[in-house]
Amino acid sequence: MAALAPLLVRARALITCDTDLPQQGITFEDLGIVERGAIFVRDGRIVALGERASVERVAAAEDCELLDLPDAVLVPGFVDAHTHPLFSGNREPDFRARLQHEPAPLGMLYTVERTREALLTPEPFWNGDVAPRLRAMLAHGTTTAEVKTGYALHRPGELELLDLLARGQSDAMLPRIVPTFLGAHALPPEFPDAEGFVDYLIDQCLPFARVHGARYADAFCEPGFFSPAQTQRYLEAARRAGLRLRVHCDEMAHGGAATMALALGVDAIDHGNYITDGDTQRLGSSECVLVACPATIDYLGLAQHAPVRAVLEGGGRVAFASDFNPGTSPCLNLAHVAYLGRKIFGLSAAESLDAVTRQAARSLHIERGTLRVGGDADFVALGLEEPDEFGWLHGGNIVAAVVRAGRVLK
Repeated sequence: MAALAPLLVRARALITCDTDLPQQGITFEDLGIVERGAIFVRDGRIVALGERASVERVAAAEDCELLDLPDAVLVPGFVDAHTHPLFSGNREPDFRARLQHEPAPLGMLYTVERTREALLTPEPFWNGDVAPRLRAMLAHGTTTAEVKTGYALHRPGELELLDLLARGQSDAMLPRIVPTFLGAHALPPEFPDAEGFVDYLIDQCLPFARVHGARYADAFCEPGFFSPAQTQRYLEAARRAGLRLRVHCDEMAHGGAATMALALGVDAIDHGNYITDGDTQRLGSSECVLVACPATIDYLGLAQHAPVRAVLEGGGRVAFASDFNPGTSPCLNLAHVAYLGRKIFGLSAAESLDAVTRQAARSLHIERGTLRVGGDADFVALGLEEPDEFGWLHGGNIVAAVVRAGRVLK
């Protein structure tokens, strides 16, 4: 692509999210709101930001492109810390059955079967299925997405999924990608028991995951899937293979997953709807981030929800993620997820914005989710009259513009 011209963006206000303050009770003033704000970008990096007149003085000496957004609020690009877009086929029949209180006719292994078939021709699979989902995420404000494998469940397919993500990382028209190897997602049909499959993952897959681009390893530690002992064995092998760790924890029932994961020192526990009071207290004093998935709670109609407020009150950190997947959360709009997070967990607009920017980036150990001089020029313009409307307006796309690495994409 041709070199980008310097870019000056002006808006009604900007919110940097560049703070070390606790998330509990945080306000937009704490998150660094600047009325009549502006951002000046050169070579994909932020050169200046703040009050409009001061930024314009910096930009005045250069021939730059101007993006004027007088009715928008600039915020860091959203960071989606838990997504599953690497699948083929739809599971609408499962949704229809759920509404009629009937068993799902398809299930996850249907998705595995369809994804394995799609991987026989990986380029059409990527171009026809996966890339359009990632572009839709970007159009709704997600400039960085953690993306999990987990729908091939054998070595050739899982490594091919990682290879596809590695190629996708060079596409400036997609979100930045943080690849996660989710080998322990479900038991594939070739294996009669989880112990044998975990052995296979440790011996045949994990040693190659990082070479194929994985940054994280994840597992679905849930009753009926992988036990805490099996998951711990898998994650310890992943750590030896050079991967960082995160875990699906106690999503639909309590199984002791979070207790194991916190003792292991993972970066994030995801879902956490059925964690114990002890786990909640430990999260308050831990560097581990609770990645809550309110769209999944809403889709499944779960009776119990992650103790988000208790974690915050204990000094912990919470991110919101879409959990975009075909079976339990076909939602890729993080602004809508923020609405569900406010509704289900009672967070404020400022706490919710923090949850899809700074805290989500923290859960991934990446330098994003904030706006600061020298940082990546990844930000979105939200069509809000007031910042407190974030997480209130929902059901459409509130994003007026997306800037990714200094390039205006919408």
